[in-house]
Amino acid sequence: MIKILEFRYFSHKEVVFRKMMIFFFSLIFSFIISPQVFSQTESSYFQKSSIKTVQLHKLGWKMSYPLIQLNSSDQLVLSFDDLSEDTKNYNYTIVHCDHDWQPSDLLETEYTTGYTLNPVNNYQYSFNTKFIYTHYKLMFPNNDFKILKSGNYLIKVFEDNDKDNPVLVRPFMVYEQLVQVVPRIKYSVNSSIYLGVQEIDFSILHPRFVIDNPIEQVNVRIMQNSRLDNQINDLKPLFIRPAELVYDYNRENLFEGGNEFRWLDIRSTRFAPEYVKEIVYHDPYYHFELFPDKPRNGKSYFYKDDFNGRYYVEVREYENPDIEADYVYVHFSLLAIKPYPDGDVYVLGGLSNWQVNDANKMVYNAMNNRYELTLLLKQGFYNYQYLFVKHGETKGEIKRIEGSFGQAENDYLIAVYYRRTGGYYDRLIGMSIANSLKPR
Repeated sequence: MIKILEFRYFSHKEVVFRKMMIFFFSLIFSFIISPQVFSQTESSYFQKSSIKTVQLHKLGWKMSYPLIQLNSSDQLVLSFDDLSEDTKNYNYTIVHCDHDWQPSDLLETEYTTGYTLNPVNNYQYSFNTKFIYTHYKLMFPNNDFKILKSGNYLIKVFEDNDKDNPVLVRPFMVYEQLVQVVPRIKYSVNSSIYLGVQEIDFSILHPRFVIDNPIEQVNVRIMQNSRLDNQINDLKPLFIRPAELVYDYNRENLFEGGNEFRWLDIRSTRFAPEYVKEIVYHDPYYHFELFPDKPRNGKSYFYKDDFNGRYYVEVREYENPDIEADYVYVHFSLLAIKPYPDGDVYVLGGLSNWQVNDANKMVYNAMNNRYELTLLLKQGFYNYQYLFVKHGETKGEIKRIEGSFGQAENDYLIAVYYRRTGGYYDRLIGMSIANSLKPR
């Protein structure tokens, strides 16, 4: 049975008290689930425990990768919620990085023009929600600064002028379309793994861009969907032809095909959709108990349209999801007769920032013969998968739990970096996004 309480307006004292309790709980929770989080300030994906629902995408396209073209009118939108006790004086800056996401040797004045430190002025308070939060949003590049160089970047948000202790870090890319990337996605020719993997071959055409030494000057990175753990980088061309670099490997460019993502609908606290066993209100917050998921390895492949692990924020009963969508506790469980002896299970997707860490690591419950995890999520529509990671490794595998199929639908981002001989920074000279069902 779902217990529904009427929404009401809170007094100033109630709001302050609730914010203090939320902030205190968030701190305690973060120390329990992720003791390393505060030491990862230089990571390209970082956020303080009180920062939630971080989204970075191209203006007008919420499901896009965070990339824009140099010298264009493209803008990126960064938004996030702060569940801490009061409104903060947030500022932001950007940092140019090399192809491996380490800060480059460029000076700020070499890759930006205008102000290097800018305020986050656009914020709103949540309205009629059980969790009290402040929603922040900014668009960039803007009138305060312009970007002068292509490449990898980090945007860092910090309180006041404390640039060395960001509360939020996210990567984005600025590209020049100086070369053409022609992808070819196919099943592997290796018969022993033919059915479960996808081979990402491609060529780089550069008739108008001189590359003197491709082996030393060019670096390539391939990303499947938005996963961070299984990226392929530092591939070298297998064949070098006039104005063409060919990457046609048999093993070095293979990805698990995986399976279509599972989905979760938490847009309403009044009606339990498919896969939600019950919605329970434990004063003062909502809890979504999901039906236990079952492993899909050994099952037949079935195509189902998905967002390839992404999510969008939405609330059915109200009009402005930025500030009217509430936060709820979602209880995931995965059936398993016994725990896996050689590794751990994680809930993977945009809902976990594509991370593999303690925050999204499941715990085995021997009483119920299942893995369990609770996540605090903003109302919306989510995709997720279960990722298995062997002890001592950082790259996970989907096949162990979800199965892996060569015909599965996946997005692949291919980024081409160039550093001239004697140069001190990497340019992003080409970009292609291809889909395994409709490569282009």
